[in-house]
Amino acid sequence: MATAKKAVAKKSVKTTVIETHHDRVDWRSLYLYAVCLITLLVVLFSTVSLINAIMNAVFPDPAYVDIYSKPENSPSADLLDQQERNNQIQAVKRIFTSFITIVVAAPLYLYHWRQTKKA
Repeated sequence: MATAKKAVAKKSVKTTVIETHHDRVDWRSLYLYAVCLITLLVVLFSTVSLINAIMNAVFPDPAYVDIYSKPENSPSADLLDQQERNNQIQAVKRIFTSFITIVVAAPLYLYHWRQTKKA
């Protein structure tokens, strides 16, 4: 009977250790990892957008021509050239926007990632 009481006592000691050993959420680490995830996704999507914009600048979309329009309503060659130039200008603007987004988000990611390694 004495051995049974000792076994019960040992069992209850183990359960109290488990119950009192609760890890709390480390809000700082959670914040750092969340910012890292968000900025990494922004950098990745901006990189894809940058590559797409470069491709549009090098190979602009052709000007739209409605093949079913009447001959008197068809656009002139000057208008088609202007549309193609506008497509290239828009592509250059997208290149600039994507590049600036990467320049802002990448250092934020690197800073927060280094902070997670210190913790």
